[in-house]
Amino acid sequence: MTDTLTGVSRASLAHLRDWVAQGKLSTPLARLELQARGVEAETARLLARVLGELSREPLLAVLDTLIGERDRAERERPRLLWTGPEAPGSAALDTRVQLLELISGARESVFWAGYRFTDKSLLAPLYERMCTTKLDVTMVLEVRSDSKDRRSREQRIDATLEQFRAEVWTWTDIAPALYIDPRTAGWNPDPEHHNGGFYAQMHAKTVVIDAEHCIVGSANFTNAGTTRNIEAGVLLRSRDFARTLLGQWRGLIANGLLRRVGE
Repeated sequence: MTDTLTGVSRASLAHLRDWVAQGKLSTPLARLELQARGVEAETARLLARVLGELSREPLLAVLDTLIGERDRAERERPRLLWTGPEAPGSAALDTRVQLLELISGARESVFWAGYRFTDKSLLAPLYERMCTTKLDVTMVLEVRSDSKDRRSREQRIDATLEQFRAEVWTWTDIAPALYIDPRTAGWNPDPEHHNGGFYAQMHAKTVVIDAEHCIVGSANFTNAGTTRNIEAGVLLRSRDFARTLLGQWRGLIANGLLRRVGE
């Protein structure tokens, strides 16, 4: 039934529901009566054919379900996030504005993984929110390493934490739980790799707020990444997708593939 009525607008369904609820339309629905209320002929014929056997209460229940499904689909419709120059008429949303808005409104939890965190002003709203609301906050950081870096893995990890706390998360009274991918801290021997091993990066840029709102995109959490560079991302409000995305990360944590640091 939902598929059959796909071409009927949400507004038309809402008008139909109001007319039935207010007694302005009798049931079962009749094509001519619908047309008399201004419904286009083809739409009236479709509504009468699909819904015409329902009495008042079942019809209202079906219409409530259909309207609810349309509202959910609209809420969960992916939105394009964009940083950088845009052509006239762009429908994209501003990456920085949406990120700050979501963080400032967090109620329960924030999961935030990023390749680069250098803009303290992006994290300030999270700190302020943590001061007033009990939030479960987890962040995943990248540890920089390359063949020219002679420091040990632990030294690189310590340096990453020191820089993060000195330049980005400078507050000392409260802090998120911090994780790293241990592979990013140095060379990873692997006899099956053509070079005998590899360097890895924690290159994901992901935010999940309240296990419902998700941002996934190319932008680093830097001033340039959220104001100047050309960056694209997706804003999605979907508990199903959020659970799937969080499940990926939590699976890494549960299996020891991400390591808690800075405790």
